[in-house]
Amino acid sequence: MITVAVAGGSQPEILKLVKKAQEECQETLEFVVFDTTENIGSEEIWKYVHCEDEKQVAQKAIQLVAENKAQILLKGIIQTHTLLKELLNKEHGLKTKQVLSHVAMVDIPQTKQSFLLTDCAMNIAPDKNALIAIIENVKEVAHKIGLDKPKIALLSAAENFNPKMPSSVLATEVTEHFSETTAATIFGPISLDLALSKEAVAHKRYEGPIMGDADVIVVPAIDAGNSLYKSLTIFGRAKVGGTIVGTKIPVVLTSRSDSTESKLHSLKFALKQV
Repeated sequence: MITVAVAGGSQPEILKLVKKAQEECQETLEFVVFDTTENIGSEEIWKYVHCEDEKQVAQKAIQLVAENKAQILLKGIIQTHTLLKELLNKEHGLKTKQVLSHVAMVDIPQTKQSFLLTDCAMNIAPDKNALIAIIENVKEVAHKIGLDKPKIALLSAAENFNPKMPSSVLATEVTEHFSETTAATIFGPISLDLALSKEAVAHKRYEGPIMGDADVIVVPAIDAGNSLYKSLTIFGRAKVGGTIVGTKIPVVLTSRSDSTESKLHSLKFALKQV
């Protein structure tokens, strides 16, 4: 039994997600919903806890996780900053890593490709140390989902070192830091096409440790990541589900604009990390 604590969950879109998850997920799931509104679900669908305000919603949902009574935290209709502020409250002891980061699982049906993408949602312009921490986070996630030695590509505009291009310099420094790592292949700078397209590798006659077969894409900054993330979903019709990592349990962030399929993809990704 896996228990999911849902902060701000007594909402039509979350009810739809829960029903879909109970139908499709192989795991036996229990949902505990915290909200200030009327309970719109039955006892068969979820356990409901009424709260006085949004702050209490966050407190009670995260307390359930902190007490090891839930293995996943799912954000419903609640302000992200309210939830994260409570999540980072040292009293709960839920932050386990130096840096929190966002990791997305990307599935592209047309090319039958799947890869992890980080960090498109939390860290704005990571320096060397922050990027190293982000990579450590995603490496751990990759291992949890069954990638024994993931190929982690550090994106830049080109595969050659360019001292005038900050992302190229950063990728080079981070690659050197991980040069003796055996649990993953971590390399950059490398362009997106060479990281993910074997046709591009053949056309450019490129040779390197990652040749169109990256398991993980690491972006240098949030603007590049956000653009890539949205391009993949809008134009590539990719299914993308993401979680916040660097905490004791995976945290699923959803928004009203996410489709039920997208929310479910994020929840299934979180289940792989439990």
